[in-house]
Amino acid sequence: MMDAKSRLLYWMLEASRGGPTRRRIVKALHRSPSNMHKLAVSLNLDYKTVQGHVEALVENGIIYKMKDGYGAVYFISPEFETNDYMKKALESGEDEKK
Repeated sequence: MMDAKSRLLYWMLEASRGGPTRRRIVKALHRSPSNMHKLAVSLNLDYKTVQGHVEALVENGIIYKMKDGYGAVYFISPEFETNDYMKKALESGEDEKK
């Protein structure tokens, strides 16, 4: 049985329509904390697409930002980084654009 954080991660990274894109964003942030512009460029995604997904991840506490405004750097939240489901998601090879 999944705990509440694992269920949230499953929904945000797997089951919902934007899950594959959010998974790519989380994996990129795991490799290196970044701002939205750098994420968009490195993932070859539109800035507005990244912005919408990042906002959803922040609202759900999965990632956080160090400061407000342009250039804010995003990190995976510590309470999710140690979650077993997150560890599996970060290790999985499924990183392709869908």
